[in-house]
Amino acid sequence: MSQAPRSARSFETIERADLHWLAKLALARIDAAFDKHPHKRALYEGRLLGLCLCQGAADHYLEPAASDGVHDFDIWAFFARRPEARLWNRKPFTADFGRSKFGRSPLDPLRYEGRRVDVLWRCIPAEGADAGEAIRRYLAEGRTASAKALRLKAAVMAWPPERAGEIIWRP
Repeated sequence: MSQAPRSARSFETIERADLHWLAKLALARIDAAFDKHPHKRALYEGRLLGLCLCQGAADHYLEPAASDGVHDFDIWAFFARRPEARLWNRKPFTADFGRSKFGRSPLDPLRYEGRRVDVLWRCIPAEGADAGEAIRRYLAEGRTASAKALRLKAAVMAWPPERAGEIIWRP
């Protein structure tokens, strides 16, 4: 995907309160997905390790002055893998950040009020590991296309709330 021009990006500072809002939006999208697939909810409820702000917005959170700004927000949900089950393949869910200091992208075809939030997820190995450590290990060692792409940019915890702002990955 091509990078949005500078004029379509926000350079406002992402604060911990913004991470909490992003987590709330992502949790609502995940809940809606499980409403449509109740058998998956039964398998994965209680297995959410963390929600991370990833990609360019995470880089911007860490170093706003050195970043390319924010076109959209990518929130990744990491679930503890169940060897006997799989989450379904799907396109990312999207949400509207809503009116905020970040404005909206003039390039967004969905015409959200605010910036688009993409919510994606992966099941990762987590046996005996702290949630942050399991996510770090996935980013460092994962051989999937997602892991390889995600490790190129930062990842910052957005949920659970007490860990919001924790740096999970810095390339």
